[in-house]
Amino acid sequence: MASMDIAVVDGQRMPPAPGLKGVCERCGAPAQAKCGPIVRWHWAHAGRRHCDPWMENEGPWHKAWKEMFPFEWRENVRFDTATGEKHVADIQRADGLVIELQNSPMPLDEMRSREQFYGERMIWVVNGESFRNHISIGVALPAPEHSQFEEYQLAMPILGAHAASWLGYFRRADLDARTSPRDLVPLFHGKEFEALEGSHRGHHAWSWKRPREVWLHAQRTVFLDFGSGSLWALVDYKGHTGKAIYPVIRERFMQAALSGAQLDFHRTPSTAVPMAPRV
Repeated sequence: MASMDIAVVDGQRMPPAPGLKGVCERCGAPAQAKCGPIVRWHWAHAGRRHCDPWMENEGPWHKAWKEMFPFEWRENVRFDTATGEKHVADIQRADGLVIELQNSPMPLDEMRSREQFYGERMIWVVNGESFRNHISIGVALPAPEHSQFEEYQLAMPILGAHAASWLGYFRRADLDARTSPRDLVPLFHGKEFEALEGSHRGHHAWSWKRPREVWLHAQRTVFLDFGSGSLWALVDYKGHTGKAIYPVIRERFMQAALSGAQLDFHRTPSTAVPMAPRV
């Protein structure tokens, strides 16, 4: 049964405390504060029901993330007036941006439903500690419009264990010659990109062994949290297939999130730095 961090007590949104009783902000059902010595303090619906199928059981990772944001931004109910659908956003900034925190695996249809419900002004933060050893960060990439890419279309990530040191690519001529999007074209790797130079904005090639493929289909930016000093964003690499991976220092992410700034760091031209040739 999923737990809640917030319920309504005497008309006020409140965290759990011993002896408190309230109601669920989403459905109005009675809620009981659970404040034992072992399990973290939380609210639970009376009985064993829960009103939002998108909520998951929350542990220390969820709690740590939520506590970095103001109380009034946490667990806000979003309501679609056209459909009557209601869901609880993990974090909703004052400007309406939704930050969804996801710890457990998620089916593709649920991910798409959430993105459709919350709209374009949302991002994902995903706990990646359980699969961080399956991801390898590869070569630094220049700007996606690099002249050396005119004849090629990179493919990222490479779905395997040994791809971080080379780039997979399609030939654009092969792609243009297809009579149907379903036609197969060869994927190459080799020496074409051994001397990449240009203006590096932070994008990297990468590989993912046994991938959680749902996140490769997300239409909103996904930030993977490996528990280190940086988050890794899965971002479009314009004109190429799939997503590049992009590091964002954790403190910088939080500063932007709390200040109301945009979180599309990879689009910021000022982050570009000269890139040394590969040797």
